Amino acid sequence: MFAVIDVETTGGHLYDDRITEVAIYVSDGKKLIKSFSSLVNPQRKITPFVVKLTGISDVMVSDAPLFEEIAQDILDYTEGCIFVAHNIGFDYSMIKREFKRIGISFRRPSVCTVQLSQRVFSNQPSYSLGNLCTNLGIELNNRHRAFGDAEATAFLLHKIIEEKGVAYVEEHSSTYSQNIEFKGTLTQEMIDALPEDPGVFRFLNDKNEALYISSARNIFGEVSKFLLHAAKDKLLQDLLEKTVVIDTQVFNSVIISELQEIEELRTVQPPYNKASALRKYPIGVYENDNLNAKAFYIERNANGKALWRFTNEKRALSFLKKFHKDMRINTPNFPAKEEVATSYRDRVETALSHTLYPMRNFFIIREVSFANTLYAIYIEDYVYQGYAEIDKEFYDGNLETIKENIIYCENNPLVQKALQRYLKKKSVKLIAC
Repeated sequence: MFAVIDVETTGGHLYDDRITEVAIYVSDGKKLIKSFSSLVNPQRKITPFVVKLTGISDVMVSDAPLFEEIAQDILDYTEGCIFVAHNIGFDYSMIKREFKRIGISFRRPSVCTVQLSQRVFSNQPSYSLGNLCTNLGIELNNRHRAFGDAEATAFLLHKIIEEKGVAYVEEHSSTYSQNIEFKGTLTQEMIDALPEDPGVFRFLNDKNEALYISSARNIFGEVSKFLLHAAKDKLLQDLLEKTVVIDTQVFNSVIISELQEIEELRTVQPPYNKASALRKYPIGVYENDNLNAKAFYIERNANGKALWRFTNEKRALSFLKKFHKDMRINTPNFPAKEEVATSYRDRVETALSHTLYPMRNFFIIREVSFANTLYAIYIEDYVYQGYAEIDKEFYDGNLETIKENIIYCENNPLVQKALQRYLKKKSVKLIAC
């Protein structure tokens, strides 16, 4: 049996927002058996964007039941079922967090119709629920309301089962991770105890040495997926046999988790991570402090604060040549007249701001209200310096306090890609310094 679920929330943030509507359709894989839906009082304001998107307003939910008042209904409707959602990471995590707030541990085997659709309907231009329904001939009523989206997701599940069968869906759900026979010290109880928060997890051996390190949006979910993969991989089976404990570090920030993972992979070099993640970049491109000279120079320095890093000198030289050509930076003959040198440096500054980060010196700030924590990522002279994690009770609002708490890390291509991807988000808060 499958419990197909969709939720609407006060906003799009997994860790701060609350549920405003939940809908469940129970299916045997061919037809709908029963359903449940309810508005939910989130006990906080709904963002204007979500009100416009869903039509659910603060007035509509003001007299709705609290989540704890419908919790038993959700437990009953999902009992003995595989939890199904379109983008399982969001809906499942939101439900689990609401249960956690009222002191109940909610755990169901789960499967994602986005991932299933990508496997079964591999030629689709888009895997959003709306586009899939249009292209596969599925009726979708009441878009962006939980009962409408959940019903459409149930019909999508039926189409997937028509193509591949129930066993295929079960095989790609997390059900199997609960039936893995561990040959080493690991137990299902240890897996179940893992947090469902963003952070870093480490597979440790009996000498407390890290064998494998990774970051995750949801530590429990990511470890569960990893175990499913490991059960079919001989090399990873060896890892599991050697693992004594899974150590975790919760950050309540996905980008901070990624940065910590990259730094640990560089310094620890765990043997079971992919070689590409452990690659070293000893060659750096540095900015020249002498204004009447070429703006950049190349140096072999594993610990220096380089603008860019490469595996060898040839790659660094090739990059600089292309960078100058693409950015249309013509290097004058030095020594040069002051106005020539100044114009050259202005063009370099513009190129750096377009290529690396929007400002030379700034903090990326992420405040996590429910954890009373402030995270800050520090960029100085266009180079990532590190991050800080500060309890807001001890933060005086002074930027120097952030600098005093920075955990300094190395800048490398993996860090730059992660930060540049993060900076594309509209909600990112920047503070110049």
